[in-house]
Amino acid sequence: MISLKDLSPLERFVLAAGGASVVAALIVLFAASDLDLNVLRTLKAVRSGSGGAVTETRYNPFGVVGLGLVTAAALAAVGLLAVLFLRLLSRVAGVSLTGDSGVKDAVAKAGQKLDRELASVLGLIRSHITTNEAYAKSLASAQARLSGLSEGEQVRVIVSLLVAENERMRQDSTTLKGRLEESHKQIQSLRSSLSRAEEVVLKDPLTGTGNRRQFDVTMARAIQEAEQSTSPLSLVMCDIDHFKRVNDAFGHQVGDELIKMFARVIEGSVRETDSVIRYGGEEFAIILPATDQDGARAIAERVRRQFESKRLTIRETNQKIGQLTASFGVAQYRTGDSLEALVQKADTKLYDAKSAGRNRVATYGD
Repeated sequence: MISLKDLSPLERFVLAAGGASVVAALIVLFAASDLDLNVLRTLKAVRSGSGGAVTETRYNPFGVVGLGLVTAAALAAVGLLAVLFLRLLSRVAGVSLTGDSGVKDAVAKAGQKLDRELASVLGLIRSHITTNEAYAKSLASAQARLSGLSEGEQVRVIVSLLVAENERMRQDSTTLKGRLEESHKQIQSLRSSLSRAEEVVLKDPLTGTGNRRQFDVTMARAIQEAEQSTSPLSLVMCDIDHFKRVNDAFGHQVGDELIKMFARVIEGSVRETDSVIRYGGEEFAIILPATDQDGARAIAERVRRQFESKRLTIRETNQKIGQLTASFGVAQYRTGDSLEALVQKADTKLYDAKSAGRNRVATYGD
């Protein structure tokens, strides 16, 4: 989270100015007869006697100051949110792909909070526009009522002032609407930027699958859902057999291509609700919600057969790599298992599959 001490002097000034504007606006509103928004009208009619004829119109200082403070508060809030978001975005974009597994949660929560706060600001501006338009209508109504006054010259003066005020309010509303549309576009752009930043933090750059951060978050959520719904949850750990031998013989570029191909084979064999994670090196994890151990084993067997059927040749040299295989360890979540315990079960069975000759699926409990 970004604390006050992380802000620059300019950002602190923006925060203080925004807060002061909001407080001042609230004071003006509370002082105005139980928040009756009529007090914010910038023109005020002066009548002779109780309910008598209008003698003159004056600018209402409460209206001018109140509307000015509300506008300043809205602009300060938008400016502050933009500053904080850009600072957050720069931090997220600069985070390396290894480190604290809670970063994804922090980014997601920050994005949700940004959405709520910006929606609140937009709601304030929309409300301000609605108030202005209502005021314009009330001025138009007052203009119609003034036609019953007896003194023609006085009526003409007041009508001219009302028409001018009405036009000014209409223009202000049009300007604010335009700015609102522009703000909406900018917010959409900020959301897209945040989404891209999340992908940078949570995606493996080589394969496009999730990375270890994504694994920790997805597994924690899957375990929680399995506990709440009492539905099964299974985990498959797998990796390419003899990968180091292939990597040493043909080079890292060929090794990277093999890893990408393995990831594509896995993704093509699972459902949209499943998650494929590059756990590290050539090792992958497959998170299978609502899937018991037998179902997970069937999926692992399907991936194993498809990968085994591949025959690769290096295009530049026409050199054949030969048959590729992979080994798999399957474990089902049991009530009370921790994330680490479930991973340990699946990893143990992956080791057993390797020890038993590779190119096979080993299931926990067999």
